[in-house]
Amino acid sequence: MEDKRAEFLRAYAKVPDNLRDDILVVIDKEPYTWITAYLEIKENTDLGEKILKALGDIGIL
Repeated sequence: MEDKRAEFLRAYAKVPDNLRDDILVVIDKEPYTWITAYLEIKENTDLGEKILKALGDIGIL
């Protein structure tokens, strides 16, 4: 999962600031923006792992 984490962090760095408030993924009926996803993934939380898995499943990572 560390490769997916690094891939997400590289992608996040390229996202324009005005798009970071857009919804990136929905998990358990809760929407997560680029910013909230970044914070969860950066801190290696369980939710961050779910976000990475979901992004991999839908082909973003």
